[in-house]
Amino acid sequence: MEDLESIKRRVRKLLALSKSPNENEAVSALQKANALMAEYSLSHAEFAGYVKKSVKPTKRAVEWRSVVANAVERLYATYHYRDVGTGSFVFYGEELDAFMSAEMFAYLVKTIDRMARQNVRKNAKYRYRQSYRAGIASRLWDRMDELGKQCSWRNPTELAKKRQEISDWVNSHIALSGEQPSKKVRANMGAWNRGKNDADGINLSRQMTGSGTRRISGW
Repeated sequence: MEDLESIKRRVRKLLALSKSPNENEAVSALQKANALMAEYSLSHAEFAGYVKKSVKPTKRAVEWRSVVANAVERLYATYHYRDVGTGSFVFYGEELDAFMSAEMFAYLVKTIDRMARQNVRKNAKYRYRQSYRAGIASRLWDRMDELGKQCSWRNPTELAKKRQEISDWVNSHIALSGEQPSKKVRANMGAWNRGKNDADGINLSRQMTGSGTRRISGW
């Protein structure tokens, strides 16, 4: 027999998956969650609240990574901050939103770094390389803002409202240390524009729907 906490963990994961853009998966998950709650006399109120997902640390605060994190929030209803102590980017939200935000952010940062290695000559100056990354990040913000309006499982008004609710919750429940300022680099506009153009080649649909990514653990 599973203990009650194990049952609650299963219900939380099922409720998170009930918000999946895959309609069949969402319906199935909600039915299973409701069945478990009925069987164990659990109420929906017991599963309110938010979870956090962290992405591995970065050595320094770099502005373009923050732009990417802000872009992710245009698609999923989450709130993020950079943990000054560890360097990790931390996303708060409902479980599926937080999970997908962390996955998307990690994917995009890795993709931008890979593109910079492939498309910028090795002896390029730091300013040029960072400007190229910043251009990609800027264009991704625009693309993901539009995706959030078109493809989120929440309408734009609800998405903005939920992001604000989570922001208020985090700032009232979590003791946040003062963020170290990102290193400012005067942009090389040639590199910035090149990055902005190259950003249109990044595939967002696979990560947006969760197809091809690892699943939420334990379900």
